[in-house]
Amino acid sequence: MQVEIRRGIITIPLACKRFNEQMKTKMFDKAAIIGLGLMGASLGLALKREKIAKKIVGFARRPETRKKALAGKIVDAACGRLEDAVQGADFIVLCAPVGVIPDMMKQCRPCLLPNAIVTDVGSVKAQIAAEAEKIFKDGRAEFIGSHPIAGSEQHGLEAARAGLYQGAVVVITPTRRTSERALRTIKQFWQALGAEVVAVAPEIHDRMIARTSHLPHVMAALLAGCVGREQAEKYGKFCGPGFRDATRIAEGDPELWRDILENNARFLIKELAVFEKELMHLLAGLKKGGGTALKQYLNKGRECRRLLTARFRQ
Repeated sequence: MQVEIRRGIITIPLACKRFNEQMKTKMFDKAAIIGLGLMGASLGLALKREKIAKKIVGFARRPETRKKALAGKIVDAACGRLEDAVQGADFIVLCAPVGVIPDMMKQCRPCLLPNAIVTDVGSVKAQIAAEAEKIFKDGRAEFIGSHPIAGSEQHGLEAARAGLYQGAVVVITPTRRTSERALRTIKQFWQALGAEVVAVAPEIHDRMIARTSHLPHVMAALLAGCVGREQAEKYGKFCGPGFRDATRIAEGDPELWRDILENNARFLIKELAVFEKELMHLLAGLKKGGGTALKQYLNKGRECRRLLTARFRQ
């Protein structure tokens, strides 16, 4: 399998069909999914579809969530205690807000098998990776972070779908302490779900995602709030598809996104400063008049968008 390296970023391409079939043959005896929202429930459906684990156990605090997960055949068993869910599991995926993942790792560590591999699906990695190295320093289990660049403005188990990760880019974030076994397992796992895997250091991940994901989310929220700042019902009649497309992600779960943005504030602040500088230049050009600056920004925006979204048009 060829691996492409560009500017310190390792890209592991989609595996061939034969390789995928080999990987899908029960990679794990028991997989535990901690959190059954959109990401966790979609993961359960994908694991079921690809037959990757002999048994899939989910954890959710709310009884109604556990009941729905069982009724929807998302998991084979559902637990209300995290320790019960991870007991005997050789693969654990933490699908929870990034701010609580370190505490979850501490809580489940005593119950883990010696060779268990733990990952997550959070969109902030540096702090989690640092905490994980302290929590699992005794080698009882091993953590390697994952961030599937997938999802929706919708949330909750009801929005789950088995194909959420198909064709998605999944960033994995090994550290100097990551074993070859754990790295290989995580690569194979996400590839078995049809994802393209890219490996970067945790801090590099956070810096890039601040620009490509966290900044756009803040901008969408600010735009929606600015346009709807008063008499939103009245102005809504004049909002077309452009407004809808530009603000779609503003409907994301506010509590979930507050947690994400706070945990990556260091890099988000830098991206907001860049945006502020660009906005000031645009304002100065508009005040000066003549339209030259405005046209330059529009041309730049069009070309950058075409480059940034080229993969979606292939």
